[in-house]
Amino acid sequence: MDPPPVNRALSFGRGAASYDRVRPDYSPDALDLVTERLGLGTDAEVLDLAAGTGKLTRPLVDRFARVTAVEPDAGMRAVLGQLTDCHLVLEGRAEAIPLRDQSVDVVFVGQAWHWFDKDRALVEIARVLRPQGGVVLLWNIWWKTDPPVPEAAEKLIEDVLDRARRQPIGVKEPDRSAFFVSMGYEPVRVEDVPPRTLDISGDDFVTLLFSTSPFGILAPDGSESVEAELRRLIAGSYRLPVRTELEWSRLAK
Repeated sequence: MDPPPVNRALSFGRGAASYDRVRPDYSPDALDLVTERLGLGTDAEVLDLAAGTGKLTRPLVDRFARVTAVEPDAGMRAVLGQLTDCHLVLEGRAEAIPLRDQSVDVVFVGQAWHWFDKDRALVEIARVLRPQGGVVLLWNIWWKTDPPVPEAAEKLIEDVLDRARRQPIGVKEPDRSAFFVSMGYEPVRVEDVPPRTLDISGDDFVTLLFSTSPFGILAPDGSESVEAELRRLIAGSYRLPVRTELEWSRLAK
């Protein structure tokens, strides 16, 4: 009997330590910018929602005195708790946040908005936010190296991504700003953030690929063969351009 398919949203915990080691950090420029835009002081009550291993939680802790991290995956939460000195680490989901009403000034979401049931999530976020509290959405976008990986490796990567595209993550809002407004928030602001380029070894780039859900849902036998082949093909050193997408809003009242 074939093993049951892995849920894409919960595929990260199996490699949580590797995820934390190789995933790019969040842009300090982006965090400084949105902190200024929302007028957040160091005493702000901050929620990192779907916090993963704490890649975003840790720079938030550096900026704010009370940061709460909420994460559904036990494997991710374990690494978060070991490596992150925040106010609270709680099990929970965007659709059922384990915090009282009007208890935080801002909710950060790093690399996770697409996994949410967005209508329910925005209702829950509004519940825990104080009046005119903020919502910050962040993504680190990367896939192509400089120089490019070998053609055979690129084809193998594309084959995996194509398979994942046949398993849609969820419904994307055609107009995110209009959607937020319809849910009682201000229009979404999109900010320009300076891009970065990171140095990465071929081996770490393969580990980075396997920290993503398209690779995380591969069946164990297929995963092992794909990983071995990519590690054989992708050697040496690369530069990895990373673009940060930053969007933010706040409650209209």
